[in-house]
Amino acid sequence: MNSFTIWNPTRMFFGPEHGPAFAESVAKLGSRALVVSGGGSVKRLGHLDAVIDVLKAAGVAVETFEGVEPNPNAPTVNKAAAKGRAFKTQVVVAVGGGSVMDAAKAIAALIHTGEPDIWPFVTGQPKAGQLAGALPVAAVPTTAATASEVTPYAVISYYEHQEKSTLAHDFLKPLVAWINPAFTTEVPATTTADGGADIISHAIENYLLGGGDSPLADGYSETVIRTVIETLPKVLAEPQNVHLRGRLLWASTLALNGYQTAGRNPAEFVLHSMEHALSGLMPNLAHGRGLATLYPSYFRWLCDTGRAPDRLAQLGRAVFDVTEVHTEAAAEATVEKFEAWLKKCGLYQSLESLGFASKDYDGVADYCVKVYGKDGQLNALGAMTAADIVAIFEGTFRQA
Repeated sequence: MNSFTIWNPTRMFFGPEHGPAFAESVAKLGSRALVVSGGGSVKRLGHLDAVIDVLKAAGVAVETFEGVEPNPNAPTVNKAAAKGRAFKTQVVVAVGGGSVMDAAKAIAALIHTGEPDIWPFVTGQPKAGQLAGALPVAAVPTTAATASEVTPYAVISYYEHQEKSTLAHDFLKPLVAWINPAFTTEVPATTTADGGADIISHAIENYLLGGGDSPLADGYSETVIRTVIETLPKVLAEPQNVHLRGRLLWASTLALNGYQTAGRNPAEFVLHSMEHALSGLMPNLAHGRGLATLYPSYFRWLCDTGRAPDRLAQLGRAVFDVTEVHTEAAAEATVEKFEAWLKKCGLYQSLESLGFASKDYDGVADYCVKVYGKDGQLNALGAMTAADIVAIFEGTFRQA
């Protein structure tokens, strides 16, 4: 195994009965909370009120900011931070999916620093990496997808510029999270499926490109991936089954807490980079849906370029019961079985069917390597150029 460091400061409360304990932990972080939520379903279903009620019972004064968009828009983050600053916020509480949690982290950073605009601080912008800190963040995830409740990342868009980029600071990690499967039982089927594709991506990126030096990390990642492969179709068939929802929600948290990469070589999250560039152009594209669309073409590109066929083969044998002896054949069988699973879950489509056109691809690929790459390329066990990215985009045509 290679050397690594992991820092997990998040106190996690898993289960519906832990609302009061969660609120008591939040109260220790601050007595004035800005509670951030999205477009209305969390409020309509009563989840927002449930969180506010336990916070108030713990003595926390609450102000709310509603209306965070999917792929949160930088001007919305700025507006929320101004409201939070006026309230003299001491802790920011996110109630929602990954977009809400990401926005809450950025809001907490702006309030803490007194800066008016988050966009100059994202990757690729002049002040990237220069945020000095953030208010404490607490998170209540209402979808199984991003694991933002335990990560140092926030992904922010700028709709007017058709761009999407990231913040990454350890001080953005939430300090407390209420992981309540009951809050996910009303998530629509499409959003549930998109979330499942996102969970897998977090475990699979480094698994494929990080080498095999850590069998423990391999087994851990394979278990997370297999759990989603087995559980997502069951959740889609039984959406009110809180036990299945809990299994998926916990898999989401485990997929991006650092353990999934421990002991392997560092590797770029190239799938994420490609998808972020795509949904920067089209902000209404769900992150998981974009990833699902890219999976087969990206995997085939890896096979065609002779990159990580052994890792794809190992994945197939561990997760899909692939029996082919030869590595290349096993890798190809893995792609085919993964593709069949995507079809089963309603996750199989082309970029064209999502509204993209071939004329978009050069610009998206150029933005991808410029913002997320180095010297005009990403690194996927060797150079991944803008031309390679275009080829992967075009490879989704067969999925129409």
